[in-house]
Amino acid sequence: MKEFELIQHIFQASVMASTQGRGDLLLGIGDDCAQVMVPQGQSLVFSMDTLVEGRHFPFDADPVDIGYRAVASCVSDLAAMGAKPAFFTLGLTIPESDPQWLAGLAQGMAELAEPIGLALVGGDTTKGPLTITLQVHGYVEPEQAPLRSRAKVGDDIYVTGLLGDAAAAVPIVTGELQVSSERFDYFYERFWRPQPRLIGGMALKRVVHAMMDISDGLAQDLQHILKASGVGANIDTTSLPISAQLKQWQPESAVALALTGGDDYELCFTAPKEQAAEIALITQTLSLPCTKIGEIVSDGFNLQGYDGEITGFQHF
Repeated sequence: MKEFELIQHIFQASVMASTQGRGDLLLGIGDDCAQVMVPQGQSLVFSMDTLVEGRHFPFDADPVDIGYRAVASCVSDLAAMGAKPAFFTLGLTIPESDPQWLAGLAQGMAELAEPIGLALVGGDTTKGPLTITLQVHGYVEPEQAPLRSRAKVGDDIYVTGLLGDAAAAVPIVTGELQVSSERFDYFYERFWRPQPRLIGGMALKRVVHAMMDISDGLAQDLQHILKASGVGANIDTTSLPISAQLKQWQPESAVALALTGGDDYELCFTAPKEQAAEIALITQTLSLPCTKIGEIVSDGFNLQGYDGEITGFQHF
């Protein structure tokens, strides 16, 4: 397929490219630019992620899995802003025009994008090493965006979900490690099918101070909040939410993976202590696992119960 045939027959034809019933999307794929109308009282937030074959996902991975994970990793940034997903653009560099592979990629993207109302409105394709770049856009009330710079001394620190499984899964999905079929299924799913906490982010934004998603490891990502807010943190590593599967499989390294592994795409947020009951109500109502792991203090970064190296995913 040539470029415009590829766009028309695979991406423009996908359910995720439909603008039907969307008053905010005036023009989608097919022109020089997309055209949108930002709803009154909302601000437009956007984020970009690039995934490179061999760096962010294994060579010869299933294109359906790649497509889903590409959208999930980018959408997680919208969750951290408490934003409602709106639309996205796709920059795609591919070694060759393989319609079957591209159809799988589009299927995986649509698997997540369509149910959450994230519409594909444009992009670009070119020949080269496999590289996928997404820019996602969402809407949020300007005054409610939980910025990294808003953490306060005395805030409790929380994380959603479970930490460490995706990092533990890397040697499984790359084929470097052979495990039982039951263990393979669990960790394969944890790596390729992260669940961006969109509803949680939208519900929590009104009661939290600062929030971000966990992509490069909790210890590294939390320090971005601390630096932006000019504060420190005490973390009780014995309280980290770690799955029974990971504890059973890798009891010696489970805490290190939870702290430094990355690829969890959960939320880390800080909130005033007086909001604890409201946070519990929100997360219980949403059936969203949520764990208090520490407290914001004036300075320093203390990981109680852990004396290992503090690292995270390095992009270079």
